[in-house]
Parts: sequence; C-alpha cells; structure tokens
Amino acid sequence: MGAVGYLHESPNGYAIVSVRIACKLACEFTSVKEFNAAKLCAMVCRSELRRKKILLMDAPGMTEVDKDWVIQGDDRSLAPHNTPCTRPAWIDTLERALISGADFWETIPAIAKVAVEGRSSQAFADAAYRCLHLGISIGSLGTGMPLIENDIADVMGVSRTPVREALQRLVSDGLLSRRKRGWEVRRLDRDQLRESYEVRMALESFATAQAAIRATDEDIRAIVDANSLRSEIQHGDVLARLTSNRDFHNRIFKASYNARLVSMIRKHTQYYFSYKFAHLISVSESTLFQTEHDYITAAIQSRAPLLAEKHARAHIASTYDVYSRFYSLL
Repeated sequence: MGAVGYLHESPNGYAIVSVRIACKLACEFTSVKEFNAAKLCAMVCRSELRRKKILLMDAPGMTEVDKDWVIQGDDRSLAPHNTPCTRPAWIDTLERALISGADFWETIPAIAKVAVEGRSSQAFADAAYRCLHLGISIGSLGTGMPLIENDIADVMGVSRTPVREALQRLVSDGLLSRRKRGWEVRRLDRDQLRESYEVRMALESFATAQAAIRATDEDIRAIVDANSLRSEIQHGDVLARLTSNRDFHNRIFKASYNARLVSMIRKHTQYYFSYKFAHLISVSESTLFQTEHDYITAAIQSRAPLLAEKHARAHIASTYDVYSRFYSLL
C-alpha cells in the first residue's frame, strides 16, 4: 500500500491522519523512502488542518496557527502589493562571483564602478560596506585578514571617508577586530559561532513560515523549480551547488514579503555556504541538505507554516553541525 493510502478523507474534503498512526504502521512500508514520504505527508496534513481550524484525531484542541507568524488581517492575496525584498543587481553579481571562488580584490574594481557611479558620498559608504560585508560573509576575506583604509579606497576608487564609515559599521556588526594598524577580520569563537547560527534559526525559520502563508502561486512555482533544479545537480559540481543553494533560499525569503526581516537575515548571515566549505562536505551531507530542502519545499507548497518553520530550523541546525566540524579549516 502506498503512503497516501493511510490518509482518510473527511466530509469537508481535508485529509485527516495521525502522525502516531503513520509511524505505528511503518513496518508495512516497502522502503525507508516510502515511510518517510508517508510521515512527511501526515505532518503536512496535520499542520494544514490546524491552520484551517479543523480538529485532528490526536490534537488536544484547535489552533489558528497563522497568527503565530503574521499580524491579524494579513492576507496572502495582498502579497504582490507589498514592497518586494530586492537588492541592487551589482550585489547579486558580486555574490555569484565570490561564491564561485573569484578573488575579492580583483573583482571589486569593476563592481565598485557600477555601485558608486553617479551617487552621493553616503552611497559610496554604503557600497563599500556591502562589498566588505559580503566578502567577509562568503569567506573571501578570511579571518585575520587586515583591512587597510587606504588600500580599500584605492581599489574601490573612492576617498578614505566612505571607507572609514564602512569599516566602523563592520566594527558595530562585530565583524572586525582592532590590530596595530587599522582593522582585521574577526574570528568568532565557537560560542559566538553557535549564537550566530541560533539567530539565523530564529530569523530564517520565521521567514520560511511567512512564505508558507504569503507566497503567491507564482512564488511557490519558483521555489519548487529551484529545488527541483538543485536536486539534479551532481555533488562534484560545486559552483552549481552553491549558486542553486543561494537561489533556493533567496526565493523563499522573497516570498515572505517582509523586507525588514530579509534585511536582518542578510545582516546576521555572517558565514555563508561558501566555496571552500562546499569542497569539504561529503556526499551524504550534501544529500541530507537536499532532503531538508525537499521537506521545506513540501511544507511551503502545502501552505503549512508550522511545518515549514520546523524544517527550516532543522536545516540550519544541520548546517551548523557540519560547519562547526570544519570551522578550524575555514
């Protein structure tokens, strides 16, 4: 019997199933994959029914779950009219280049020219900050690397003043440490690294839950397509794994339709799934990450915010477990 055979149709058309029952009947499945599919299906149904205020067989009561993630009165149909979570195109260009392993200092001159062209001095400071922050996040500017004000200004083609402002912002973010002459990229200890990932768990899982509520049908198709494309990528194609990973998560963040939240996520994501990190993970670890992406996608597609948040948290925790093992090498 297939996994769907354990879902019972109720008079109102919603499938009602007990997660406990699905687990109890595990011995009847012909494969681990089939059992996992049934368990996931049961969890999606449970979360969705709770969201629709329908009582489950093994639930203690009814819960209006959407209110846990959005302000009352929010409607998914209004999402296209909200301010989209957009970034300047040059940021995306720089991100793609750096996660592909491009040298930061060789890439920056052309990027900076586009970023500051025809803009104010304040825009220069913001461009310098974004470039340096992204370089640190991705690992192109490694821990302990000195950041000299004059050198950065020369490379970016700007004066020292906006660079100085950018460095001060990075100090406030906790990304730089004082050295004898100027600043250097700070190395987080393991406690600080854990704290960074815990912040990501809170922010990114919340955005994923909001995406399950607010995403348009077009957004969901984009997320499903991104996940499907990534699932076909071979482990040895590091560049494709990196770019597809960023694309998948960015599409989810966009679908949250919460620009302020996405901005906070980008600020607190201090360490990316970087080029060097991608070379270190095993095939089994890469497979685990993809399976977690599948679960997240299924939850969003089913409009199940509770489950979407749960799987997003688990995914970040898995990433931390792997990253912390290789931290000394990065």
